[in-house]
Amino acid sequence: MDELIEKIKEEIGDTITYYEETDAVAYEGEILGLQEALNIIEDQYEISKYT
Repeated sequence: MDELIEKIKEEIGDTITYYEETDAVAYEGEILGLQEALNIIEDQYEISKYT
């Protein structure tokens, strides 16, 4: 899971940094979207342990 998070950070890091520096609303939206995506991935990972 940590490897996946690091890969995501590498892939979108520049975009997140840009939004953080230029558009607080877009930045907040991106962070919320990422948190939701990670929650879904975590849920799917937990489910996969039992299927």
